[in-house]
Amino acid sequence: MATAAKPRTAGKPLETEQNNPSPAKGGKKKLIIIILVLLLAGGGAAAYFLMKPDHAADKKEKVAVEIPPKYVALGTFTANLMHDDDTDRYLQVAISIKISKPGLEEAIKARNPEILSRVNMLLSSQHPSVLYTIAGKEKLASDIKGQIETVLGIHAVPAPLPAASAPTALAPAPADKSGIDEVLFTSFIIQ
Repeated sequence: MATAAKPRTAGKPLETEQNNPSPAKGGKKKLIIIILVLLLAGGGAAAYFLMKPDHAADKKEKVAVEIPPKYVALGTFTANLMHDDDTDRYLQVAISIKISKPGLEEAIKARNPEILSRVNMLLSSQHPSVLYTIAGKEKLASDIKGQIETVLGIHAVPAPLPAASAPTALAPAPADKSGIDEVLFTSFIIQ
């Protein structure tokens, strides 16, 4: 015969409820606490790395600011220009060089006669009609820069002086490698 279940009295749980308490109640609290601790730790770490100053970027900015450019005056040049017509033309130009590499000024001064000779040769090979344009002046500045870099040994292969009939463009080294940033004409007169 079947056994009858014991009647339940008020306030007392059945035997099966007393012997097997729910294991999920204590485990859920621990799991929630662990998740909260992990979220707080992860958020704190993320905030630290996002708000931490970038020291490498500061050093790069300081290095760029610490070395201001220098200007080296090559002097004033007067050269007879190539004939475009039957009239004689000459160029009078004052040239300065903007440099950014330490020690380059001394190298320029040490090789000054050779630099001046190459610049004079280059100027006397120019046509006035070309030098009247901005593009012609920019090309002349680029050619002068290339000649100076050649004299200083910055170019691997010496650049030839341009021929009188067909000026050639030199491939100057990048400014950040050669240290010569720009050739500046502080005076430019064609007569």
